[in-house]
Amino acid sequence: MLLFFSSICIMLENLQKKWKVSASQLGLILCTFAVTGSLTAYISRSITSWIGFDENTLLLWRILLRMGVLIFGYQVIILIVAFLFGQFPFFWNYEKKILHRMGLLKSLKISNEKFNVAIFASGAGSNAKKIIEHFENHPFIDISLVVCNKPGAGVIHIASNANIPLMMIERHIFLDTDKYVQDIKNQGITHIVLAGFLWKIPQTLIAAFPEHILNIHPALLPKYGGKGMYGSHVHEAVIAAGEPFSGISIHLVDEQYDHGQTLFQAEVPISADDTPDSLAAKIHVLEHEHYPLVIEGWILGSTF
Repeated sequence: MLLFFSSICIMLENLQKKWKVSASQLGLILCTFAVTGSLTAYISRSITSWIGFDENTLLLWRILLRMGVLIFGYQVIILIVAFLFGQFPFFWNYEKKILHRMGLLKSLKISNEKFNVAIFASGAGSNAKKIIEHFENHPFIDISLVVCNKPGAGVIHIASNANIPLMMIERHIFLDTDKYVQDIKNQGITHIVLAGFLWKIPQTLIAAFPEHILNIHPALLPKYGGKGMYGSHVHEAVIAAGEPFSGISIHLVDEQYDHGQTLFQAEVPISADDTPDSLAAKIHVLEHEHYPLVIEGWILGSTF
C-alpha cells in the first residue's frame, strides 16, 4: 500500500513538472478531467436514450453514436468544465495541440502562426523567469526578446541563461523617439509583457502595439495605482490604510499609469502582523502562479 501511494505521488510530481503548474492548479486540472469524463459518459447515455437507441438497435449504430459523443463532444465539454474550474487557458492550449496534430487548425480557420513576445523588465526578473519557463517549447508562443533599462539587473542573466536576445535601452531614446519601436517590430514581436518594468510606456509604443501590451500590478486596481505606486511603495500604502486584502491586477496598457482594461485579479488576505516585505512575498506567489497563464490566454484569445 505504501508503495502504491509513493508511486501516485511520484506520478503527480512528474505531471506537475511536465505541465509546469502549481500543486493547486494540478488539482484543478485533474478535477477537470474527472468531471469531464463522468459528464461525457452521462451525456452519451442520455443522447442514446433520447434518440431511441436500445438493446435492439444495431450495435454498430450505438457504437458510432457513443464514439461521436466521446471524441467530439468531449472536446467541447472539457472546455466548459475547464472554464468553471478557472483552467480554460490551460485546456484551450491542450485542445489546440490536439487540433494541430490532427491537421485541423487550418480547416477550422485557426491561425497556426508563432507569436513572438517581448518581456520588459527592470529588476531581478522573477516574473520573467516564470514566464520564460512556462512558454518553453510552447507550440504557438515564443519568448523572443527581453528588454531591460537597468544595467546589472538580474533579468539580464535570466535572458542569457535562456538564450533569449537582450535589448538594453536608454531613457531619452525610449521616451522621445521611435527608434526602439522600430527595432522591436523588426524582430517580429507581436505582443509585449511588462514584468516589473518601471518606466512609463510611451505613446509611440502603445500606438504600435494597440491592446497588445500587458502589465501586472501588485495591488487590486483601481486602488493603489498610478504614478509612484510600484514595489514596496504599494505594499506600504496598502498596509498603512488597514486594507484586509491585497492582490494582483493584470491589465492592458494605455496612456495612463495602471489604467487599461483589467483582465484578471487575484487577492490574498492581509494579517495583522504583515509587513511590506511579507506582503510582497504573498503577492509574488500570486504573480508567479497566475501571470504566465493569463498571458497565454490573452495572447491566444485575442487572436483565435
